[in-house]
Formats: sequence, structure tokens, C-alpha cells
Amino acid sequence: MSQILQPNPLEFDNQVFDLAFHPQQNIIASGLITGEIFCHRYSCETDAENINLLSIRPHKKSCRGLEFSYDGTALFSVSKDKSIQVIDLETGKVLTKKRGAHDKPINCVSRLNENSLATGDDDGCIKIWDTRTGNQLMEYSDHEDFISDFSFRDDIKTLISTSGDGTLSIYDIRKPNLLAMSDNQDDELLSVTVVKNGRKVITGTQGGVINLFSWGEWGDSNDRFVGHPNSVDTIVKITEDLVCTGSSDGIIRIIEILPNKFYGVIGDHGDFPIECIRISFDNTFLASCSHDNVVKFWDIRYLYDDKTDDHNDETDTNMEYIESDTDYNNKGKGKSIAAIGQSNNFFADL
Repeated sequence: MSQILQPNPLEFDNQVFDLAFHPQQNIIASGLITGEIFCHRYSCETDAENINLLSIRPHKKSCRGLEFSYDGTALFSVSKDKSIQVIDLETGKVLTKKRGAHDKPINCVSRLNENSLATGDDDGCIKIWDTRTGNQLMEYSDHEDFISDFSFRDDIKTLISTSGDGTLSIYDIRKPNLLAMSDNQDDELLSVTVVKNGRKVITGTQGGVINLFSWGEWGDSNDRFVGHPNSVDTIVKITEDLVCTGSSDGIIRIIEILPNKFYGVIGDHGDFPIECIRISFDNTFLASCSHDNVVKFWDIRYLYDDKTDDHNDETDTNMEYIESDTDYNNKGKGKSIAAIGQSNNFFADL
């Protein structure tokens, strides 16, 4: 097993809502409830300090989502203030500010590929943007509550969205209409990822159940994985068979998919709910943030080792559930479908 060596935690004065790892370097961005954004260069060298590269407050309200550009030279941020902003990583200045990018507060953002970005808001509206021109390419208004998460298959240009309305939707981002929508799962869907080489889609729910969908069979989930005592707010794929989940009980778990079983525990934030978890570009570290205002790093190289027996032996003791009475609060909710507007350009406000 690899020696465990991980960066020191990042501590902030306010709650961190989202994280993004740089696609090529040891840099992590943190978006705060205050609208502030920080970028740090992290290091796992002995006694090395994390270096603050950028501190900026581009948003008047909370920063809810972050994504680096494909080449890592810019950072996209979305906010409760309904804006999308593009920050130059080298200068630390805002390159572009798109005010009113959505009619409602924006809840999440996802870089789909080199040229495309998806955003989702509190009312269930999804927009696809061309990152080269800033033009809005598509708008979808099929969900009736907040967009919680995205996953994307670039090989077939297919976007998967989850929502607080209890449904999962499928879109070909080259086409203007919905491809498929699941039946209502009778629970808020909070997180999603694609596993098993595109054959399975898994979603985390408010009730703690993980739903498994077979690709192309979107009507209803065909398997359920129970065991989380609280909501599964965030999911990150480690391999095609392993994922990590962050729950509102404050624990980050390792889950094996088909056969479905708990594999172990990565770590925790005490009784504070996990807001998000992200994986570094080199698959070395997992980063997590919570309501404790701390970003923690976790060495996950051992998950890629062939020898996993020692870790499996610890599973039963690690997976003792601790019920938490900490309330979970979504970053945003919506109740009506957003109207379709005309295409916009990021650079119009410059």
C-alpha cells in the first residue's frame, strides 16, 4: 500500500460551497457562501504550506459552483446572484461577467468538454454554453425544481441531470429537446455519476438510498443500494466499480457497485454534512468541504492498488453509522419551470 501523505487542510472564515481541481496542476479552487473565491497551490511535501494564489470576491451572493476551463487558464463560477463569471487564473481578474445568465439563482455548473459548459438553476432550467464565444447553445426547462448535479458522456454528447423534483433527465446537447426522463423517484435526487463503462448511472437521494439505472432504461431504477443513514449529497467516481459518497452525516464512504457493498471509509468532517467531494486531476487526492469551513484532502492512491484485502478487513468497523441531527440545507430550490430566452453572449457585458 502507498504511504499516506496528503496536503494540509485549508481553513476559511466562512462556509465553502464548492471545489474544483485544476486539470493539470496541483491547484484547487474554493467557492464560499460570501461570494469569495480562493485558489491554492497544494503540496504534500513534509511541512510544506499550501500557497494562496488567488483571493477574489466576484459575486455579491454565494458562489455555488466552480469549474476550470479545459486548459486550466480560466475559472468559471456561478452564483446565487444569477451570474456566470470567468476569472483569469494568472492575473486573478474577472475576464467576463454574464449578469442575468439565468432568471433564477444558479445552483451548479459542469464543464462538459473543451468547448461546452452546462449550468442549472433553482427552477430546474439547464443551459448549455459555448465557452469559445460565450453563446448560449441550448436551454432545457423540463425539471420543476432545482438542478442538483450533472454527469456527462462525451463519447455520445449526452448530459444527465438530477433534480429536487425527484427525476433524472437525459439530453443530447446537440439537440433542443429532452431525450428521456425517469419516473419520479419519490425523493430528491442530489448527485449523479456514470459507472461500469457507461452501462450504469447511479444517483444519490435525500433519503440516503443510491438508485441504479441501466443505460437506456430510464423509466425507473432497476436496483437500489441502501445503507447510508442520511442524504447522499455528492458522488465521485474513483474507478468504473468504485465511487466515493459524501453524506449529510459527515462521513465520506467508499462504495463498490455491482456487487453493491460498502468498501470502507475515507474520512469525515465530524457531525458536519459533506457539501461536496472532488478528485484531483492525477487521481491522487480527494478533497472535501463541509459546514465546518474546512477543505480536507485525502490520499486515495491505495484505492488503485491491486492489494485491497487489508482495507476490506476494516470495512465492518469503519462502517458503523452515526446518526446525525444536523439539518441538511440545499444550496437552492426552485418551484417553476424557467421560460426559454434568446441566446446570450458571455462577452456582451464587457
